[in-house]
Amino acid sequence: MTGRCKRGWPCVRNSMLGMVLCLVSVFVASAAAEPRPSPSPVSWELTFTFQPPQRISVRLAASEAPKTYWYMLYRVVNTTGEDRDFLPVIERVAEIDSELPALQVDDRPGEAPRLLVAPALVGLDPAVFRAIRDRHAKTHPFLVAPVESIGRIKQGADYAVDSVAIFEDLDPKVSRFTLYVGGLTGERTVISNPSFNAKEPASDTNPRSFVVQKTLAIPYVLPGDEQTRPAAEPLLKRVTWVMR
Repeated sequence: MTGRCKRGWPCVRNSMLGMVLCLVSVFVASAAAEPRPSPSPVSWELTFTFQPPQRISVRLAASEAPKTYWYMLYRVVNTTGEDRDFLPVIERVAEIDSELPALQVDDRPGEAPRLLVAPALVGLDPAVFRAIRDRHAKTHPFLVAPVESIGRIKQGADYAVDSVAIFEDLDPKVSRFTLYVGGLTGERTVISNPSFNAKEPASDTNPRSFVVQKTLAIPYVLPGDEQTRPAAEPLLKRVTWVMR
């Protein structure tokens, strides 16, 4: 309830405090409902190491200009005690910021902040993988193409898989991006679909729930501006596990 402050104006401090507390409660409840990985492994987990993402320019045809790709070399080792299937799901989520004031975003949607989601390329021109393999032939003599990394991994370092995740070039407006690597662990959970329409039958487009898995998140920042980012080196931030 509002009281009366001096000069007869309604005192809204108590009601405002109640609104703030309500919003905080909603935020806390929402954060608590978000699935999080277990603090310690509860299922099998493959050992994953990676190198910083790099660029490479490849000429796919004699009549074409070289095309730029990003790639990340990685190694997977099975130390789980059993042979495992490695079914990697690797995506890049890039962020484009906006310099527009918030009030102008609706009038100029093309300049609004955006997320660009790109899966790692699998069925790409073999010339791209060959160029990467040749570049790293001395340090990664057993590098295999992305499609060849999929399958059963035997136990031990002698059966480690060296492969690469390859992506299209980045928009120079991208200021940061995160590489998500799934398929490294058996930890999964089921969450309800908040957008499920109970008036319609459950289907692929209207699922009751989703299965999310423990996924490695590898975030990078690209310093500079649109002119300098095409040559900037990505800066690694804190690597974490998420449910995705």
